[in-house]
Amino acid sequence: MHWLAWVAIADGCLAVGAQFSRKVSYYRRLLRFGICALFASAVTFLALPALWAVGKQASGNWVAGRAFYYSTLVMLGISVEIEGEELLDKARPCVLAGNHQTMFDLIMLGRVFPKQTVILAKRAVSYYPFVGWFMRLSDDIFISRGNKQSSSDMFKRASDVLKSKDVSVWFFPEGTRGRFDDGPDLLPFKLGAFLLAYHAKVPIVPVVAMDFHNLYNKRKFWSMPGTFKIKVMEPISLEGVKEEDLKDLMNQTRDRMLVELKRISPPRINLD
Repeated sequence: MHWLAWVAIADGCLAVGAQFSRKVSYYRRLLRFGICALFASAVTFLALPALWAVGKQASGNWVAGRAFYYSTLVMLGISVEIEGEELLDKARPCVLAGNHQTMFDLIMLGRVFPKQTVILAKRAVSYYPFVGWFMRLSDDIFISRGNKQSSSDMFKRASDVLKSKDVSVWFFPEGTRGRFDDGPDLLPFKLGAFLLAYHAKVPIVPVVAMDFHNLYNKRKFWSMPGTFKIKVMEPISLEGVKEEDLKDLMNQTRDRMLVELKRISPPRINLD
């Protein structure tokens, strides 16, 4: 356990430097973030055999998320408040669609990620050391697109897996992290989440995380404790929706999520 002593010494040294430098404070909190990630991984690997034994391996992400959230609550002082949390159980199974901002989204996911929910990823990720192994053990869904296969066909195949596993799926419909200097916003959505929900015949549940600017900003070396708000919106039924109408539904959903994002986000503080 001598390595723990070295980590504690490093944290103590950074704590002293953090009193005089924003950048040192930022890197100290990143160190703590990494420690929490390692702790959550260890807890999950210990829990996975029991989850497999009772057929609940898809809850591996939930275990990892909660272990990560409660450790960051202690180590980083970031708490999460959820409005509409009861809706997460109302529409199960479903496709959950959330906005994506920073790596600190993991804290938000740690608190809001439901049981028996998996992540959809490219098949290549399943071969990555550690990350891929963990995702395989957590029963996450991997997809690959053939040269002659359309996006619709690919997500139709993925929907068959979703229905057979009887799980929900988490999606970031923006496809990548959105960074905006002028205030909270959303990137254009990609159609994948809506194609998956359409073929699986399950609702979409939008999950909106507030603007992270006041709690974390990588470019400004800024990281602070505080409260992070999340809004779970009413499930969107795709019953009666035609495939050719999905793009309009996608844009309408994005517009509604943007309204909620601006509503729950506090005014930005000046970090200069």
